[in-house]
Amino acid sequence: MKGRALLRSLGWLVLGAALLGLALGYLGLLHPAGDSLAVFRLPFAGLAMIAAFCLRRDWRAALAGAAASLVVLVGWLGILPDALPDAPGHRLRVYQKNMLYRNTGNAALIASIRQSGADLVMLEEVSAANLPILEALQADYPLQAYCPFRAVGGVAVLARQGGIVDQLPCQADLGMAGLRIGTAEGPLWVIALHLPWPWPHEQSDHVQRVVGQLRGLDGEMVLAGDFNTVGWANALSQIEAAGHMERVGAYVSTFDLPPLGYGIGIDHILATGGTGVLMRQPKFSSDHYGLLADILLPPSG
Repeated sequence: MKGRALLRSLGWLVLGAALLGLALGYLGLLHPAGDSLAVFRLPFAGLAMIAAFCLRRDWRAALAGAAASLVVLVGWLGILPDALPDAPGHRLRVYQKNMLYRNTGNAALIASIRQSGADLVMLEEVSAANLPILEALQADYPLQAYCPFRAVGGVAVLARQGGIVDQLPCQADLGMAGLRIGTAEGPLWVIALHLPWPWPHEQSDHVQRVVGQLRGLDGEMVLAGDFNTVGWANALSQIEAAGHMERVGAYVSTFDLPPLGYGIGIDHILATGGTGVLMRQPKFSSDHYGLLADILLPPSG
């Protein structure tokens, strides 16, 4: 009897801890630590389901398990593939990639970008070793902007055609580069972004600076990068709202979090309207998977 009571107490302890972590992960609006915990929303929910099943004879545990199951269901629905609608608008293909500052070569990535037929390319960790990729793609993507960012390397945005209408000035330690290009459908802001890790790192401060920059821009916009935060985090919601954008496509894992290799989606593509589909690309010599998106921007006017 004592052993059974001890197991039940342990089950309640695990269930309570999992539910607490799950709940706190929804509070990123109140404190950036919420965004850090949001990374583990599905593992917290899964752990709560297991503990609730072990305590299933207690209605309180069953209710908690049902709530956790709902979180998992919503998360599962978020990974279902989308389809690009047959509707009028501005169609674009976007390639997003964190290159890894210390990779062993970008020949395969360059070939992949060319073969993809992407109209826009956003790159992060463009270090001294990676910088030659901009020259290698110059003939294919003559419109380019690059801004340095920390020791890991800067960010760059590349566009295949159009003319440069405006350009974001590089801000010290911001990790954002942007061009406004002229297209047949009207001007379009194209922005690459690299955010630091969430709390206890300084992501929250950077998000506020990015939000301030985006609020000063108008018109249609495509922004892609390594956000170092998941798609349901408050940090991402703030950036979406500031640029009047939405995240494109289903939730896609782009980084294997050490030491267990837990896959998390921290690279995202945002766009006006948010209509589009995502296709995950290989890592090549990076630690991030790439993203390729077909986007449908709403008709101008």
